[in-house]
Amino acid sequence: MSMSAGSGVTGRAASTVKVLVTGGAGVGKSCFLRAAQRGRSTLPGQPGVVGEVGYATLPSGVTVVLHVTPELRRWWWVWDHLALGACGAIVLVDATRLPVSYPALDYLDARDLPYLVAINRPLGGTRNRHEIRDALRVTTRVPVVTCDATEPDSVLAVLHHLTGPVLPPQHHAPRSRNPLTTTKGQLS
Repeated sequence: MSMSAGSGVTGRAASTVKVLVTGGAGVGKSCFLRAAQRGRSTLPGQPGVVGEVGYATLPSGVTVVLHVTPELRRWWWVWDHLALGACGAIVLVDATRLPVSYPALDYLDARDLPYLVAINRPLGGTRNRHEIRDALRVTTRVPVVTCDATEPDSVLAVLHHLTGPVLPPQHHAPRSRNPLTTTKGQLS
């Protein structure tokens, strides 16, 4: 699953990207959303059933539109709609209950949507990332990271890890001065 520079990126300067936040029941999806965003809103329908949406701003100024997927399979038609235009997904996992995240992984693999696995450490478990990768049966192309879904800095780091490959270079680091000039503006 490779990410292309055009997938899920809107606007000329790629100032907005769309990301799915998924995983099994009770893995911290709503906590992740609250930690990441500036405000909170819920899609029409029953809260927590149809899904939640929020916005996070990365240090680079890029806005990430976060869509929390509903948990029940009967709502997978909503997943199909939410996945349109997404640059990727974050699969939150509880290291003590990995099987609850299998359906999300199967869904993303079947649709070839890039994703990373984020182990929500406050939920417990002693397995390391390599053991969790093996237990989930994800390829080495899928990043497996750890996070605290209640800490904004941790959540933003996960979002940056996922979106970094799809953003143009101007959104990765501040522009440096031209290496061909000295501080006086003359060629070196």
